[in-house]
Amino acid sequence: MFASEISAICQIPVFYRERSCWHGPRIRCTNNRNANAARFLTRLSSSVGSRFSGKVLSPCTSTELLAARDDEYDGVVIEASSLPSTANVFASQLRASLAYWRSKGKKGIWLKLFEEQADLVPIAIQEGFEYHHAEGGYVMLTQWIASEPCLLPCGPSHQIGIAAFVINHHNQVLAVKEKCSCSCSGVWKLPTGFIDKSEELFSGAVREVKEETGIDTEFLELVAFRHVHRVAFDKSDLLFVCMLNPLSLEIQIDENEIQEAKWISVDEVLSQQFYKEDGMLKRVMEICMATHEKNYSGFVAHQLISKFDGKMSHLYYKDVPI
Repeated sequence: MFASEISAICQIPVFYRERSCWHGPRIRCTNNRNANAARFLTRLSSSVGSRFSGKVLSPCTSTELLAARDDEYDGVVIEASSLPSTANVFASQLRASLAYWRSKGKKGIWLKLFEEQADLVPIAIQEGFEYHHAEGGYVMLTQWIASEPCLLPCGPSHQIGIAAFVINHHNQVLAVKEKCSCSCSGVWKLPTGFIDKSEELFSGAVREVKEETGIDTEFLELVAFRHVHRVAFDKSDLLFVCMLNPLSLEIQIDENEIQEAKWISVDEVLSQQFYKEDGMLKRVMEICMATHEKNYSGFVAHQLISKFDGKMSHLYYKDVPI
């Protein structure tokens, strides 16, 4: 009968041994027949174990931990490329890993999930993770598991833009009218735009002018910047005003963004009602003109290497004897 029971169990195709260890198998079942089989195998392993040890052994309860590396905040970064492909296994390993990291005094946990791992997001949220930031192709989640106040840095909080002041040898400024329904619609203004990812401020200014007006330029100085909060997507905004020298004069507008562009006198720009009512934009024009007339100097970009990260970068400062 013992042999016949084993034979019957072997005919059941829909259960598997998830992990094994020296003191018995752990079995996951998918229906009642499998449940009966699992109970039998558990009894069998206990019986066999007791014949050798004289006692019944407990089933194995160990679970693999998620692969992770330490970070600079005394926490860990979970290796996204090593995550299990099934949601059930991920949930089990995530719970076990969190318990282990708590026992080791870890603090913050970083979890990056790619698009193809999107089905794991609800599981992570259920286990206490929160959204940190998202970009095309992935979402980053974090969980602070220490009892002390959270020390993890916030997600990206700013968008960065530039305004370009380009003046020719006739003291005319390059101005545009944008195709938009915002408050500056129909107003002659400086070319503006957002900096691309991993783009320098001065490179972004030169690129935006070229894209919007077709004018080639070179960067001269950074003369002012504006910092404002709770704007687009409830984020903060930094706008850097750059002085550029024109290398060409023929205008060719980008009709998708720009309604019109032309070389215009500073007086004509400032005579618009919009500028009369906007003290900040009026001051920007005054600063730019003072810089052009050598009555004011801004920041020039200097390439330097920082030992902090070992990278070459640009430091903006006034040229002064050191």
